[in-house]
Amino acid sequence: MLHDEPEEPSSIISARPVVKSDATSTIKSDTAQPTAASRQYTKRKHRAITFAARCVLVVLLLFGFACSVLPWGRAFVRTTLLLPSLITGSEPEPLKVMGDPVQHTQMTIPSQNGTVYLDIYAPTTPVPWLPHARSGVLILPGVGDQRGEAQLINLAQSLAQSGIIAIYMTTDTLLSNEVSAADSDGVVQAFQMLAHQPGLAGQHLGMMAFSAGVPLACLAAADPRIRDNVAYIAAFGGYFNTESAIKAVGRRAVLVDGKLEPWHPVAYSVEVLANVITGLLPFDEQIRIRAVFAPGGTPLSPQEIAHLSPGARAAYELLTGNEPDKVDANMAALPPAVRAELASLSPSRVIGEIRAPIFLLHDRNDAFLPFTESRDFAAALMQLHHEHDYVEFHIFEHVEVKSHLDLAQILGDGSRLFSVTYRVLQLAS
Repeated sequence: MLHDEPEEPSSIISARPVVKSDATSTIKSDTAQPTAASRQYTKRKHRAITFAARCVLVVLLLFGFACSVLPWGRAFVRTTLLLPSLITGSEPEPLKVMGDPVQHTQMTIPSQNGTVYLDIYAPTTPVPWLPHARSGVLILPGVGDQRGEAQLINLAQSLAQSGIIAIYMTTDTLLSNEVSAADSDGVVQAFQMLAHQPGLAGQHLGMMAFSAGVPLACLAAADPRIRDNVAYIAAFGGYFNTESAIKAVGRRAVLVDGKLEPWHPVAYSVEVLANVITGLLPFDEQIRIRAVFAPGGTPLSPQEIAHLSPGARAAYELLTGNEPDKVDANMAALPPAVRAELASLSPSRVIGEIRAPIFLLHDRNDAFLPFTESRDFAAALMQLHHEHDYVEFHIFEHVEVKSHLDLAQILGDGSRLFSVTYRVLQLAS
């Protein structure tokens, strides 16, 4: 009994290694199972990631193909690349890196009203084999010599880098801060020159006009020689009716929703209008009135005003805004030849002959030409069921972007500018 008692624990002890061995085996087995599952999970995850990556690659390839081949794709890419140039007035960095090399050429062509000066910005890369992959636009920057303006140069450069041949034009009349309906022939000649650029044969091409360039673009787009080939007119900060624009200057107010709102034109705008409205007056009166509204000019004395002819006096009072209550009477007192010349400069007289879609853009606070002119333009197009769009902005000073804008203003107007630019470019892509 005494001898047997110690053996029992011994047998128990001897059995423990077996238990320990089983436990160890169980732990090892349990550890091996999650490792296998983990490997299977990793493989499934890798296959899913690979599949997703391939899907993304296919989507990117299809999107890239669409952007190269389909009109909406080309328009989308071009709009995305051009928008910074339109807002900042500078050449976008992506276009500097990825854009086509550009050649700038200056040349002159004749027209019925004299010499037309052209600045041509064209890609130097071979013409793409895809139809309409290369398009063109004629730019009318308005009055004054703007050929050295950085914003205009950057716009033309950016257009060319994105595959759009851009020609901006001017005439001796425009360089003299004047506007003449006779210059519309020069616009037609410039448009036909654009149509003969490499890769543009038989295509519909666009017109982009600013300020006083808008009436000339409209007159040319109504011309039977080219009206069937105009893809669109983008009219920024222009006017619809010369007489109503002059009345706004004379009243120093515009009619908005049935109520008069104060509106004060900048001196340069009045100077240009003085050059236009006095063009057919007697030479001595023409010189006298123009001198008043030129930089550094001084108003005429009551005695000098009294010596003007009735027509010249009416023109002077309209320009000064001194007789807002007599605007209609002063308009009626202008010589018939002057009124006929003013009427010839109104897009309103040819609106029914234009076949291209018209896109109107205007800043709500424009002090060069009242935004109500573009509103009237849009209303007339709507009555005619003419394809058009009208967008009002708050970030421009006439046709140039203001400085010190906050992000909300840029994003708000920038989205509207993107939308209308995309629609414009899609028509010629």
